[in-house]
Amino acid sequence: MLTLESAVYSFDKNNAPIAHAADGDIVRFITQDCFGNQIKTEADHEDDLDFTHTNPATGPLYVDNADAGDVLAVDILDIQVADQGVMMTLEGYGALWPTCEVRTKIVPIRDGYAHFNDVKWPIAPMVGVIGTAPDGEPVPSGYSFNGGGNMDSRLIRKGATVYFPVRVPGALLAMGDLHATMGDGEVCETGIEITGEVLVRVRVIKDFKLNWPVTETEDFWFVNTNGRTCDIAIRRGYEEIQRLVMDAYGWDATDTTFYLSAQARLEANQAVLDENETDEEGDTFRVGVPKLSSKPRLIP
Repeated sequence: MLTLESAVYSFDKNNAPIAHAADGDIVRFITQDCFGNQIKTEADHEDDLDFTHTNPATGPLYVDNADAGDVLAVDILDIQVADQGVMMTLEGYGALWPTCEVRTKIVPIRDGYAHFNDVKWPIAPMVGVIGTAPDGEPVPSGYSFNGGGNMDSRLIRKGATVYFPVRVPGALLAMGDLHATMGDGEVCETGIEITGEVLVRVRVIKDFKLNWPVTETEDFWFVNTNGRTCDIAIRRGYEEIQRLVMDAYGWDATDTTFYLSAQARLEANQAVLDENETDEEGDTFRVGVPKLSSKPRLIP
């Protein structure tokens, strides 16, 4: 089993791989939190951050025999997190910023629970940043794109499989930005940010077209998309899930649209409702359909 620790700050076809894995190998990614472990106490704030070293993604991992036009499947086998996480308001960011003040909050993690003020809840560790390299310009690891990146989907957790388009040789998989828990939308732009380890299995699916990352859970398939606005991101998700259902089930576009209108789920990954100038800075959504035992899988 491989263990990876070194981090990059962009998804980039020119990033040198720090390890190679074969199809079916199990790999451990040791990750920093989204602040690059720079926040130590509640006295530390945004002004203390070096933003050139935020959202580190451990990797990249070169997966042998993964070629452009393939799909890389990443099975999330386990996620272990530290005994405390951190939340922070960032000045000017998030839909509720006008109601807030600058604040850093340390959240203890004990016995599988997050302890927040006078309440607690079970943790549900998830991977915020995960993706493969683009074949064009680099994408900062704090942004999302059609190869993944900072998707911030709370469904990318133990037991899920995430499928990524392969656009460069070896795929160049990287991941980080764990959360002990995160609510849909991540309204203040932070969940419970935390260091930890992710254990994954990597698999190569040859010659399968995928335009956006897909998360497979026990019961659902979800396409993850982004966009400068919510409308753009949502439309892209519907278009891709429609294409996948049509190809797998043999239905035409109209019947597939009927089915989506009756059965699809639309959920926010990160939708902090900021004004964005590019897709990569924008909101991320997931659009999903139930898994049907009577029908072929959307992805083989």
